[in-house]
Amino acid sequence: MNDKSTSKGPDILKLDQFWPYQVTVLADRIARRTSTIVKQYGLNLSQWRVLAAIAEQPGRTAVEVVTMTPMDKGIVSRATRSMLEKGLVERVASQSDGRVSHLHLTLDGDRLYQVLFPQIKAVLQMGNDVLSRERLTQLNHDLSELMEALPDLR
Repeated sequence: MNDKSTSKGPDILKLDQFWPYQVTVLADRIARRTSTIVKQYGLNLSQWRVLAAIAEQPGRTAVEVVTMTPMDKGIVSRATRSMLEKGLVERVASQSDGRVSHLHLTLDGDRLYQVLFPQIKAVLQMGNDVLSRERLTQLNHDLSELMEALPDLR
């Protein structure tokens, strides 16, 4: 029996027609481009995601960052710690619960975000240039529905 047999039957995925695979490849391409940009400023992709999550909603907790990003608790913790050390993020203790702290960008963190945002947005624009406004709206709607149908199992 040949150990290198390949099946050509009807139960083979055609990856170029399998949307989960295509979404993964697209996400990887975006992540690589984003990583190349943020690396020039001393950040990695995880740190950028934390920075962007805090810029979007100042005062988020680390748990909220975990919930809204595709990263686990340990990665968010390490990214946050390094950005605290770099002076890009600060922790503010919660007024109502001393065990919880809220994350905010420092002045340096905000300046860095303002430098990075247009460059990251340019990556997004590459995709936006291909699709009409209507198709982008539909894509966002479809992605939201798919994300609801496939909830996060973390």
